[in-house]
Amino acid sequence: MTGHVWRRSMAALSVLGGVLVLACWLLAAVTPVPVLVPVTILFGLTLVQFLVGPRVIEWLVPAREQTSDGDRYLSDEPVAGIVARQCRLAGIPLVRLGIIEDGDPNAFTFGRSRRDARVWISRGLLDRLDEREVEAVVAHEIGHIRHRDVAVMTVLSVIPALMYYAGAGTRCGSGSDQSGDNDPVRLIGLAAYLVSGVALLSFSRARELGADHASCAATGDGDALCSALVKIVYGMKERDQDLAARVHALRESDEKRAARRLARRESRVRAVGALGIASDGSAPSVELVGPELPPERLVRALRWEIASPWARWQEIFSTHPLVPTRIAALEASGLPGAPRVWRGARDAARVSTGERIRARGQFLVELPIHVGGWICLGAALFVGRMGPDRVNPMLVAGLLAAAGVLLVIRACLRAPLGAPEPIEGVVGLLDRLDAGPLSAIPVRLRGTIVGRGGFAASPDLVLADESGTVPLLYLNPVPGSRLLFGLTRAESFVGTEVEVTGWYLRAPSPYVELRTVSPLGEAPGGTVRCWLFAARYLTSAAVLLVSALLFAYVS
Repeated sequence: MTGHVWRRSMAALSVLGGVLVLACWLLAAVTPVPVLVPVTILFGLTLVQFLVGPRVIEWLVPAREQTSDGDRYLSDEPVAGIVARQCRLAGIPLVRLGIIEDGDPNAFTFGRSRRDARVWISRGLLDRLDEREVEAVVAHEIGHIRHRDVAVMTVLSVIPALMYYAGAGTRCGSGSDQSGDNDPVRLIGLAAYLVSGVALLSFSRARELGADHASCAATGDGDALCSALVKIVYGMKERDQDLAARVHALRESDEKRAARRLARRESRVRAVGALGIASDGSAPSVELVGPELPPERLVRALRWEIASPWARWQEIFSTHPLVPTRIAALEASGLPGAPRVWRGARDAARVSTGERIRARGQFLVELPIHVGGWICLGAALFVGRMGPDRVNPMLVAGLLAAAGVLLVIRACLRAPLGAPEPIEGVVGLLDRLDAGPLSAIPVRLRGTIVGRGGFAASPDLVLADESGTVPLLYLNPVPGSRLLFGLTRAESFVGTEVEVTGWYLRAPSPYVELRTVSPLGEAPGGTVRCWLFAARYLTSAAVLLVSALLFAYVS
């Protein structure tokens, strides 16, 4: 890797190295499992993934591969010359280039090595981007190949898995002993596993910033890359509306099988979003912005990511940095082609000192509520299993009471039961800086279901109106209900006009947690209801009831 990528990755690599040492120590000193057994198994599975992974991706996203003679592509596609030029500049062999005949704007790279690397580019990206922007995106993907990011990420993914096996080994090592003597070791293993996962995500974000840096250095045009990122996300809205129209036309002409094939193909493309230049969660607020909107809408879209500490908190658990983060990193790169035009958009999105203080205060209040209830509940269960002779029951009852109170407050903030607010256009939700992963806004929306997200059996939907799109999450507490809805009913909503009630949140991507979704007009099917919000209220009430009974018992 280049020095720039090394500097951005050093902290994550140091943490992962420390976790690797800790995992080996736990396996050797605390568990009866020989170190070589899980290490060999994990590296074997990683090798299989490394060898088979490219074939799986080719199946998920089929592309028309461009032939080459080793020095140039035998193709009249303009992008072929751009890819060949960037490969020469990077000093790597000519990559295998595939054109995805799909309107979803995206590009990603995969493969086992530099000689086996593939770059898949969608027709939607080539149609929406100009030549400068296409070259910036291609240089970004070639940067991943030059840095060997795919291979490095595959190898590093072994470390969290090894830590998981180390924690499982401590459980096996304790045998039937229920005294809790091994609990501190298990907690260390769990903490190290979580830390290693966060460090791996941090390294993933560093590789994205490193690829951005490589693109800017190769093209000398950081503004083109910033523009391409925004256009790619803009294209999601256009793609969803086009998909809805095509699926609806096929259904009207009784071509239902063709409509299902089209919806499945779209789901496959979405399923590899984490590989792309911009993931669905990396620049979510711009997804709601359409290219016909004035620039101030873009500024409003960026304000939440810049102002809210929740955005930074959520970015910690994402594979891709937020768009403002990527623009800022390019600005600070010191390269001759660092962004200039897009610096103004980011600066215009800055909020006043008062708004920033209010956002930070809201975060400091909400974060303990967001996680505190579950922490108290886990602590009560952990302490309670030590036995009445080793712990004061009043402590357990107090922890349960604190958990119940925090969970009740969390449920009220997460799903307030007031009358939903009618929203004329989903793009208007961008102005709501009071939304977050905990503070929800009850909303009522009307629009057309234009697709599904994630994978072929996804229960989640995407709603579009004239102003933009927003994801709808189907959540129910009954195990298997999401899969059942995804397999049986979700597809029937695609292309249908609906009325939706639910709660608008940002995490950091904007989405609506469904309460009801009802077809309008003569569309078949009845209202679908979600009950996770009720389960939250019942769970918090049950924890409070148990704490009250325990207080009464020990008093």
